[in-house]
Formats: sequence, C-alpha cells, structure tokens
Amino acid sequence: MTILLCMACPSHAQFIAKDSTGVMAISLDEVTIKARSVIEKGDRKVILPTQNQLKMSSSGIDLLSRLQLPRITVDIMSGEITTSGNGEVQLRINGVQVTYTEVSALNPEDILRIEYHDTPGVRYGNASAVIDYITKTRKTGGSIRGGAFHNLSSDRTSIDDMLSGRYNYGKSEISANIRYIQRKGDWTREYDERFIFPDKELHRQETGEPTLFNKKLLTSSLNYSLQEKGKYLFNAQFRYTLQDNPAGYEDRKSKLYTSDSDIPLSIYDHTKEQNHLPALDLYYQQDIKNNQRLIFNIVGTYIKSSSTRVYQEKQEDLTETELYSNITGKKYSLITEGIYEKKIAQGVLTGGLRHIQSYTNNQYLGNNAMDVIMKQAESYAYAEYKGKIQNWGYMANMAFNRFYYSQKDNRSERYGLQPSFLISYNPIDNLHFRYHINLKNNAPSIAYLNDVEQNIDNLQIRRGNPTLKAFRSTIQDFNAAFNTGICSIDALVSYTYEKNPIMESVLYEGGMFVHTYENQKSFQHLAAEVTFKIKPWKEYISLSVTPGISRYISTGNHYLHTYTLKELRINLDASYKNWLLSFMTITPPNRYAYGEQLMKGELMHTLMIGYKQPAWSVMAGIHNPFMKTYRSENENWSALNPVKSDIHSTNMSNTFVVKVNFNLNFGRQYKSANKTIQNMDTDSGILQGTKD
Repeated sequence: MTILLCMACPSHAQFIAKDSTGVMAISLDEVTIKARSVIEKGDRKVILPTQNQLKMSSSGIDLLSRLQLPRITVDIMSGEITTSGNGEVQLRINGVQVTYTEVSALNPEDILRIEYHDTPGVRYGNASAVIDYITKTRKTGGSIRGGAFHNLSSDRTSIDDMLSGRYNYGKSEISANIRYIQRKGDWTREYDERFIFPDKELHRQETGEPTLFNKKLLTSSLNYSLQEKGKYLFNAQFRYTLQDNPAGYEDRKSKLYTSDSDIPLSIYDHTKEQNHLPALDLYYQQDIKNNQRLIFNIVGTYIKSSSTRVYQEKQEDLTETELYSNITGKKYSLITEGIYEKKIAQGVLTGGLRHIQSYTNNQYLGNNAMDVIMKQAESYAYAEYKGKIQNWGYMANMAFNRFYYSQKDNRSERYGLQPSFLISYNPIDNLHFRYHINLKNNAPSIAYLNDVEQNIDNLQIRRGNPTLKAFRSTIQDFNAAFNTGICSIDALVSYTYEKNPIMESVLYEGGMFVHTYENQKSFQHLAAEVTFKIKPWKEYISLSVTPGISRYISTGNHYLHTYTLKELRINLDASYKNWLLSFMTITPPNRYAYGEQLMKGELMHTLMIGYKQPAWSVMAGIHNPFMKTYRSENENWSALNPVKSDIHSTNMSNTFVVKVNFNLNFGRQYKSANKTIQNMDTDSGILQGTKD
C-alpha cells in the first residue's frame, strides 16, 4: 500500500491510500506541519510567520514588528520603518510598492509570508531594504479596517489614525484608504557656536526656551483594478498627500549671549510649510506564454509647495536683525517604466527601462528674491539574472544610467554604469553565507542644485551649487546567519566607499559665513552588527538583542573627520492566550556622521500591554518610561564655524499611549493579481535656510 499526504490545506489534510483495488481517501481534522520559519534564498530571506504571530498581530506593520527582522526597526510612535545606516526601506504587497497606510490595512490572517530583500537588486532603485508581503488570493466580498494611536498627555499630541476599505466584484476590485498623523509638542534648542573671522573670534551661546512644533500629514489613495488571472491586470490609482507643518522642528526661541556684548539678544525663528502632492498611476501587466511577463507603468505627479520663514534678533525690545523669506514652488514630473521578465530553468531574467522627466519652478521672495526654473531627466536601462547551482546562489545585474540637469546657463549631463554581484552559499539548512558588492551612481539632490541663497541669520547664508556632479559609491557587505528555530544569530559586516561625495562646506565671503555643498574627496563607513534572537518558551516569548558599531571617515577638500558610534537595540514580544506584551528600545534614525556633521540621538523606549480578539485589539503603554528628558546632540566640526547643539524635550518622556485596531470582513474574497511596481516623485527641490 502506498500512502500520500495531500497538503492543499495545512489545517485539514488528506491521507490518500492506494492499493490494488482502488483509492481511498481518509480526512484528518487537524494536521500540524512544522517547517523552518526563515528560509534563505540567496538574494532574500523568506519569513513564514507562525500561527501565533498572525493571531496576535493587528496589522501588517504590527506583524513586521513581531518578526524582529535583522537591521529593521519599526517605530510605533513615529510610524517610521528604518534600516541600519539610515537607508530607504521599500514596502511592497505581492511585488507592488505601497505606502505604510496600505500595509497597515493588511489583515495578518491574509499574509502567507514576507520576503525580506536586505540586498535588493537593481530594479528596486536606491532601496537599502525591501519588505514584500505575499498574501492569499482574494474572492468576492470586502473588508473595512481601521486603527487609532493616541497619546494621553496634555503636553504633547501624538495621533496616527487610519481607515481603509476594499470591495471585490467580478473581475474588478475597488479600494480606498486614508491616514492622518499629527505630532505636536515642545522642543528646546540650545547652541554653542564659534565664528572664526580672519582677525578675530566670536563666541555665541544660546539658552533655549520650550518652543512649539506642529507637523501634520494626510495620505490617501483611491484604487481600481481589473484582471483576469494568468492573462492581464490593469490598475489605476489616484493618490493625494498633504504635508502641513504650521511650526517646524527647527523653530526656536532663545536668549543669545555673545562674547562682544554684555547684553543678550532675544531670538525668534519660525518656519511654516505646506506641500500638496497629487499623483495618477496607470499600470498594465500582461502574462505571455513560456513563463514571460511584460509590465508597463506611467505616473504623473504634481507638487505644489510653500514655505515661509521669519527670523528676528532683538536687543532690549529693539530689532537688530529681521529676515523674511517666502518660497512657493511647482513641480511637474512624469515617470515611465517598462519591465520584461522570463523564468529560465532555476533562474529568472529581468530587463527594464525607466525614464523620469521633471520641470520645477520655485519662486524665492523676501530678503533674497529669485525665480528658479530647473529641468531634470534621469534614464535607466538595466538587466538582471538570478540563478542557483546546488547549494550556491548568485545574482548579477548591470544598469546604464543618464542624468541631465539644467538651470539657466548651467547644464550637466552624466552617464554611468552600475554593476552589482551577489553570491551565497548554504552548506547546511541552518547556515547561510552571503557576499554582495554594488557600484552605484548618485545624482545630486535638486535642492542642492538650486542657484540661490537663503539667509540663516545675520552672519550665515545657505547657498546652492548648480555645478555639483554625480558621484560613485561602492557598497560591500558580508552576511552570516545561523538559525535553529529556538535561537538564531545574524551577523553583518559592511563597508561603503564614496568617491567625490556631496557634503557641506563652510566658506567666508564678504563678512558672511556661507554654508554650501561641494564634491569632497571621499567618505567611508565601516559597520558591524549582530542580532541575537531567542525564543525560550515556544512561540510565547521572543527576544532579540542587536549591538552594533560604526566607523565614519569623511575626507573633505580641506578637512578630515573620523567618528565611532556604538548602538544597541532590544526588542521583546510576549503573548499568552489573548494577552500581549511588547518592549523595545529604538535607535533614532538620525544617528550618523557625514562630512562635518554629527547627529547623535538617545535611545528611545516603548513598553506596551494589550488584549487581542479576531475583530479588534487594544493596547496601552508608556513611551520613554526610563528617562526624564529626551535629547539629540548634534555637532558641526567646521574650522570656520564649529557648532554644538543640544535639542531636548521633556514631553517626549513618560508619555502614556493607547492603540486600537478593528477589522470587519463581509462576504467572500476572490483571487486577484497585484501590480509589481509603483513609482512616485516626492522631492519638491526647495533649498531651505533653516538652522540645523
């Protein structure tokens, strides 16, 4: 007799017994199939969430936090997902690039697996990491999901609300989502600053007062898709984002004491910004025979921006300095992309073309009036092949890019090649080694390319530089991972070298200190971190600890700066029956040294406890329970204008928070494909004159 196991449904399997007389099927009510939770695929890690992790998560973001992926940090207070080294993290669902809101709208029970690309290929652009949620196919019916995250402090406002809906009918699906965020509170900014003139030195110290910051963000999208499985998919999406900052983080009130006067100055610095970003995204995917696929995407984006700044210095109620700027901007961009994919034996061949064309018109009014018109174009042609030979995996790709920029009589055109190679080796199932090298071309930010000046104060100016050139960087990393299920170790050593990077310079001209941007000699970053993860009690407790160290070396045209930064992240998740406990320390994303700038924030802590039901969940906790004051200490090592700043807040500590989620499903869900790319332009290209 031959016995086969049918695994069409893991929770309700069939044993099929065959003998000479025929076939007899025997159904079993419950079958538990144990497998590795992390599968190394060379170019990515495939994570299979456990049933307990899915059950105790309230959204796709919540599940990501519980998985405790190496080098990925989920900040539930700010809504940010960051990776080590301040790199960009792309979020995707079934291959399509999406927003935080769309991942928040995911029902964890619909998630089959998560593919974590910690060394993304060329088709992912400049992303340092890609998190791709692979979900179950959907049928007819719909769902409504919502969530709210609020603090309970009268001194600080922290709001993160989300509402989404999805409905399927026939071959069509319509969905919509909206998210509103507000961060409001007080910062105190203090400075110790020196100005080295040719014939003297001026020392200025600022004693700060609590100053309001208020930042709001509204994101929304309306989506329609039509598809026939295995043949085609058409998707149309309209997105709208509103960034409204009535009072920026850089705002300050302070008393300024100078070495050349016994009477202090009163400082008032206030900036107000607003950006409107509508976008229309049209996508078409065609599956053709012999495992081939064609993808076409076109995106039109419009950015309308405005920014006003008032800076005053008063001495005994008499105005000594008053600066005013009013910047309005319009940017139009068109993004087009075409991709070809073909599966070949155990490999995948991918080729693509992408072109970005933008037109920007920024008007600067106030003390420095100017009308700036910029035209920019970026083109890419790329090819990539991924393959496998026994225990070895490899990925090789090549991209050819063109960058064009013009402003008045200034024009720049650059061409470059961007090769990348990855090789991996799995000697046994639980052990994995990988080496990756990537050569990149980095285009200047269009904000830096502005041929314009903005006053910082009566002694300092910020100036753009339209002569900036693209620069090359080489990124190498070696990763070793060992996973037994109960415990795992994931170690990464990386080295980044940038030739002629764009970093800030400080010049002295006509009695003013000019902060501008130049192509410097080099930048090097050597980093190492190890994530230790242990599950001491089945799936009920998961603890990860990640110590790390970074060494920065910035070689400018006239300076050399080195700095070593140590970091620590701890994440604890516990659950029993319907109860949840979560504790994490989060390394703020602004910890780095680049050029002459050092930004070093303190660790932040969050402790949460909650209760989970299938249709709803509630959690309550405290933010920064172990510190009285949160602070970020920044430095600028310029020889002409060295600065130390201490930015701190008491209302970011001991803050009580509440998080609520709900999920309502109705009808059945039907099978649907998903678009595999999404392009968008969010860079307004405005050069700001605010003080760092």
